[in-house]
Amino acid sequence: MIKTTTLLAVFCLIFTSCSTDIEINNPALQAKIDGEIFRSSIKKAIIYEDGTLVISGSADDKSISFTTSATKVGTYKMAQQSVNTVSFKKNQEEFISKEGETDGIVNITEIHNNEISGNFYFNDLKDENGNSMNFSDGWFYRIPLENGVIQEEEVITQDINPCLLNASLTALVNGTEMITDNHSAEIFGVENVSILIKATNEEGEISIVFPSNITTGNYSLTGSGDYSATYTSSNDKSSALSGALTITSHDAVTKCISGSFEFETRSGVQVSQGIFEFGY
Repeated sequence: MIKTTTLLAVFCLIFTSCSTDIEINNPALQAKIDGEIFRSSIKKAIIYEDGTLVISGSADDKSISFTTSATKVGTYKMAQQSVNTVSFKKNQEEFISKEGETDGIVNITEIHNNEISGNFYFNDLKDENGNSMNFSDGWFYRIPLENGVIQEEEVITQDINPCLLNASLTALVNGTEMITDNHSAEIFGVENVSILIKATNEEGEISIVFPSNITTGNYSLTGSGDYSATYTSSNDKSSALSGALTITSHDAVTKCISGSFEFETRSGVQVSQGIFEFGY
């Protein structure tokens, strides 16, 4: 009788633990957000052409999204910039990762049968008012991977945007004129789609990120988040400490966009008088 009671107690303990952590037989994405459990009803894991992985989930008015630099089993850290673009939205509030402030890890533990599992945490995501939010005890379990090969085939069948073929970007970098001769544009994200434009020459690369539904107007540039910029040279890659982006035109039908920009990087590089005309 004592043995039967003990086994029943152990079974109840295991059953209770499983019901509050993850659903063992079903894909799952959940975390504690400032101590409150968030379980996503919709979850996705998408691999993009550059090898990055975006994991996202949503439930009701809440959504979470984070990106790793690769899709192999292993640990990816905010401090090493192998994790970026972390965001959490609730109603109209958005908390995003801040370079040099947000700490966190994504640990991919298994990729099997085209499904991915692992765990994560993030500390000190910030909203526009500087309020902080933390994720702990995060899990993603057996989320199906959307194959990046399919995306590559889709790109091959599409015509290249004439605005991208004729793209241009110029700027002054520490007072020296930079005229770029190689241009690319990438669209990434699931619920909050963004555009990454890159322009390079032999001396360096300028990259700028902004939402795909951006309208004409003025925006602040930072090192991460919805509006960000980076300058890379042969021996330095540094994100924007502060800056400004002005969109002068954006045609969502033809996917042509133009504007101007300036920013200072965390390593002290001054990028000024930037002008671009791009397609995506």
